[in-house]
Amino acid sequence: MPDLGEIGGLHALRDAAGAILFMQATMVEMDVMSALNSSPWTSENFGASPEKAKTAREYVLHALTIGTAVNVVAAIISRSLWPIIGGGVTAAYLWWIYERALERGRTSGSTAWGQ
Repeated sequence: MPDLGEIGGLHALRDAAGAILFMQATMVEMDVMSALNSSPWTSENFGASPEKAKTAREYVLHALTIGTAVNVVAAIISRSLWPIIGGGVTAAYLWWIYERALERGRTSGSTAWGQ
């Protein structure tokens, strides 16, 4: 363990805490999405149904809003931007992957399983 009296030791602890905050923020986004929405693969299978696509987007928005709120609170408590950075990168990826899945489903005409 680094000597806390050393400047380098303090930097190492801060860096380690930042890495943990970043990783945890990404998992918050993934966990909330997992709790509120099915997989992108499922969205792709129903993407051609306007009603189902609308519902999928609604749940994506709920999940991203909740995950972002949790990560903002974590950033305030920790006085660190790492939760916002980690959560933001992951939220952007999740939004993109679900939109891509819905577009693929729309393009293929898939409205249900096995189509």
